[in-house]
Amino acid sequence: MFSANENIVLRQHKRRVIEYIESTIPENALELGTAVMVMQVSCRQPGCVPLETAITVVFPKPLSKKKRTRRRDAQTEPKESDDSQVPSFPQPLLPNLEESRIGGSFKTRILKPLSDVTLDDVMDALPPSFEGGRRTTELLCTRARDMTFAQIGQLMGNDDTRDSKEGRKLVAEYLKVCLDEYIERGCVPPEWGEQFTDSDGDEKKYDIPQLEELEVTAKKDSVDDASNGNATIDDKWGKGNFVFRRSTEEITGK
Repeated sequence: MFSANENIVLRQHKRRVIEYIESTIPENALELGTAVMVMQVSCRQPGCVPLETAITVVFPKPLSKKKRTRRRDAQTEPKESDDSQVPSFPQPLLPNLEESRIGGSFKTRILKPLSDVTLDDVMDALPPSFEGGRRTTELLCTRARDMTFAQIGQLMGNDDTRDSKEGRKLVAEYLKVCLDEYIERGCVPPEWGEQFTDSDGDEKKYDIPQLEELEVTAKKDSVDDASNGNATIDDKWGKGNFVFRRSTEEITGK
């Protein structure tokens, strides 16, 4: 719950963001009734940011055109009606945006609370159909890439030490095989925190030689560090179920 003062401040930020968006929409589209809605929403799903800004641009619905059919005589059949067709404007109100032609809604979101949203954030969230919009498929892919790299660095460290580099490589190799699996399964992820499963429903094991080599190196270094009184790999990265191994048959050759 927000206090009265917090609600006032929130409305001020909402009005500011709405003005940013309206400045990218042609005046004639606004005069026809295009409406901009902005909300700050919370997300409790795993991986979500705590607060984000949801944006919806609602375009006016065109008037439907009903053909009046008249019978000249009893033997003249009525013409087929076009009422089943979706009414639309002759041209989109915003170039190359089909929602603006048929009276639909365009939705996007900014992964920040309302108070932190800037004009640049708005432009990055809107496609070029909006004046000044910069959102493209390439931009979205680049952002996803950068967020992934940043997460790897936060988990394993961003410095140039041996342990950090090996940790980042380990995570990258694991993510590489997981992304291939993700694509093979129609881009459907496993349950949060769970591994992909095979056809029998068992947890899938991956054959990743690079990771096995890293594990051998990590174990050797851990022995050396422990004998010298230094922090071991387990001390630095933690002891968990982050295990990559081949089946017993593959290891023994049986």
